[in-house]
Amino acid sequence: MKNFFKGFVIGIGKIIPGVSGAVLAIIMGIYDKSLYYLSNFRENKKESIKYLFPIVMGIMIAIIVFSKIINYALNKFYLMTMLFFIGLIIGGIPFIARKVKRKDYYITIIVLIIFLGISITNISNTYVWKNNLFDMVVFGLSGLVEAIGTVVPGISSTALLMIMGTYNTVISSLGNITNFSNIIINLKILIPFTFGIIIGIIEIVKIVNILFQKYEKKMYSFILGVLLSSVLLLIIQAFQKEFTTMEFIYGIILLFLGIFIGYSMEEK
Repeated sequence: MKNFFKGFVIGIGKIIPGVSGAVLAIIMGIYDKSLYYLSNFRENKKESIKYLFPIVMGIMIAIIVFSKIINYALNKFYLMTMLFFIGLIIGGIPFIARKVKRKDYYITIIVLIIFLGISITNISNTYVWKNNLFDMVVFGLSGLVEAIGTVVPGISSTALLMIMGTYNTVISSLGNITNFSNIIINLKILIPFTFGIIIGIIEIVKIVNILFQKYEKKMYSFILGVLLSSVLLLIIQAFQKEFTTMEFIYGIILLFLGIFIGYSMEEK
């Protein structure tokens, strides 16, 4: 039940722009074991299923339940919602920063500059649905991006999907998965997206496991750089739309609430 709850929290984090599900897994103390069981699934099928099943169920249920809620919050209370999400990320930064050695901060700075540069040049990008084979390729690649964010700590797949311009389409399809009037379109989006996730996780998890075993401190330096760039990107995005003074005030309150919650989620 405990792992189901942790999976549920990770699932919510996965659909929040800028929040890394893998970082949440690290903070709650289930990342290393999950990575081990995913990497050695064939050798330990029974133990792997026993450990991973409640986590996966928690993630899936959270995504289905909260997709519509997050979509509504972003549409109606954009600034306040984004500032709360930003707070959640900021709250997790000290946990990652403590794992970085001073001599490796150059990696953090380089990654920060590269990812921020890429993000800013694509910040207003929105994918236009074409209803052809190219859509399947794009959403398959989006699934691969989702897999990267699932496995690599510090990389928010939702933030990357926003850069690709496919986040709103994916979140809308997940939120309306039970709407049978749009079932054909939803399937055209979610089938290649899911396929991309499965293929991505199978391949990426092995690579990440090796990298963490050999270059743990440098990996955390990389993660910190991505995390900081995500925060700066989301701050820019948060203030792109019009807002009132009261929305700004409530947003600042939610920002600090998010920081508190994000910091409190760290496993002591």
